[in-house]
Amino acid sequence: MSASDHSHIATPRLRLVPVTEVEPAEVAEAIGNYDVARWLGRVPYPYSAEDAQAFITANADMAGKVWFIRAASELVGGIAIDGELGYWLARPAWNMGYATEAGEAAIDAHFADAGEGRLASNHFPDNDRSANVLLKLGFLYTGSQSVKSLSLAQTVEARAMELSRERWSARREIRIDEGALAISPLTEGDWRRLQSFGGTPEVARMMLWLTAPWPEDAVRTWIETSRFRGQYGYRLGIRTEAGLIGTVGLGADRSLSYMIDRRFWRRGLATQAARAFLSDAFQRFPGLQDIEADHFTDNPASGRVLEKLGFRKVGTGLGASKARVERAPVVLYRLTRGDLRV
Repeated sequence: MSASDHSHIATPRLRLVPVTEVEPAEVAEAIGNYDVARWLGRVPYPYSAEDAQAFITANADMAGKVWFIRAASELVGGIAIDGELGYWLARPAWNMGYATEAGEAAIDAHFADAGEGRLASNHFPDNDRSANVLLKLGFLYTGSQSVKSLSLAQTVEARAMELSRERWSARREIRIDEGALAISPLTEGDWRRLQSFGGTPEVARMMLWLTAPWPEDAVRTWIETSRFRGQYGYRLGIRTEAGLIGTVGLGADRSLSYMIDRRFWRRGLATQAARAFLSDAFQRFPGLQDIEADHFTDNPASGRVLEKLGFRKVGTGLGASKARVERAPVVLYRLTRGDLRV
């Protein structure tokens, strides 16, 4: 697959676009903050619209390798894979997960080329934010390297990192077999089955984002945002010989969610699938120490599932569902790593 196939990339919240589709003035405004420039090797400070125009001109033919990042219509950063991964975010866009989201998309585009075996990156000492992003993306430390910093006017010993194709691939592969159940990624072909049971009032009103009925485009978007990317924030399908019967997921906020086709209720399948899923999650993410969950008070069966898994009640509150007119009472739960009942 050629780089040009990835000139435009859409993620759940972002669009990665070629550098020629951005105005120099908005680039200068976004990157021309010292808090941003000081962590970047090739970016001078102060940074002018002329600097931005020079960058755009120099990278005009790098579509699919160098992108600017937009959230809605706003330019929030830039990302490039030209020998190594580099990125930046405008100061107002920090702490929103944009770097990780854009990084995953750019890395997937990079490794779509079967000839690419490894990807390098680095971060300056004390740049903990960038270190956390690269670790979430799967990079491992390999040593140090000298990087000339234009904004600091000196050479910095940066911490070098690397992501191999094997590690990238392994982080995107997930399948859990539990007796007659198979728990695996959702596919585009699952949308009709998801719609058939997720779009029923009995199921949708117990979930956050589902509606009854559930339109095809919304189902497809839900599947796309469910993709496993090697970190929190994914959903998997629960399958039996009958096909797809439900889903189970771990939110970016470390919350458990699940649903089962109404025809398969009261068979213990939700408990069985969630237990296998949680056991895998705790093994897959060593830093994951606790998981939260909740259920609407008019769904006591979900509470029984959570208690069977080892969740403990920690409070009450109000929850929202797109399939409900108003917020409704919920019971809040937490599961610590050592309390999972296996």
